[in-house]
Amino acid sequence: MDTSLIITTYNWPEALYLTLISVKNQSLLPSEIIIADDGSRNETSETVREILTGSGVRWCHVRHNDYGVRQSRIRNLAVKYSQASYLIFIDHDVILHKDFISDHISRIEKGCLLQGKRVLLFDRYTQNTINSMVFNPPSLWSKSVGNRKNMIHSRLLSNLLTRQKPFDTGIRSCNLSMFKDDFISVDGFDEVYDNSWGREDSDLCYRLFHSGVKIKVLWFMAIQYHLKHNVFERWDKERLNTELDNVLKEKRIRARKGLSSLSPEGDIIASSDNWHSG
Repeated sequence: MDTSLIITTYNWPEALYLTLISVKNQSLLPSEIIIADDGSRNETSETVREILTGSGVRWCHVRHNDYGVRQSRIRNLAVKYSQASYLIFIDHDVILHKDFISDHISRIEKGCLLQGKRVLLFDRYTQNTINSMVFNPPSLWSKSVGNRKNMIHSRLLSNLLTRQKPFDTGIRSCNLSMFKDDFISVDGFDEVYDNSWGREDSDLCYRLFHSGVKIKVLWFMAIQYHLKHNVFERWDKERLNTELDNVLKEKRIRARKGLSSLSPEGDIIASSDNWHSG
């Protein structure tokens, strides 16, 4: 299965560095890597080139200007340039278990999206990791983590617990995968959620559920370690919750301002030599 790993980033090159190192160390590499850059400074571009140049993986760095939080738009822009038939979405603040890509690929099923699990790294562990720029997974009993059960990697347990469901509310786009055709069928992420933080991932998945796509939560697989960071302060919670409620009431399938409405702004600013070779 040809896969596109889409990594959303904004002005945290140290975290992105750790994410990309964990991607390079995967037991199974994605077919391509797309950096979806929501208007970062030059340090991000330098980090991308440093880690991915010569990696042997097809990659590109797409960027639009910094006009506030526009995570829906930048992900849609990344998908516009993707060449693979299957999409895996993560953020720049996660470090991947070595079998992360392999786990997602092993559970691919037509008409289904996948949600992986994450471990929460607390302040001190995150800071020590950023200071050293080296990630050493904590022990299962460490007091520096939350969601510790998610540290257990077991395909046997996952086989026993993973089941299709027609709907789920615990959606996080930092660990989400789906067929590109399904993404396009609902018109991708909706830009009405931009200029604030959150809910765009739930909106996308709810519309997919309304279209008949099911979900599998990958218990004890597709593990990532989430670096601690400050939350977005200007969160327009009431507006976003109202919009999401309307999606449910209307059983909406298509985005109000999605992939098909993407403006020309933004482009590939760097890529591997083999990017256009397919």
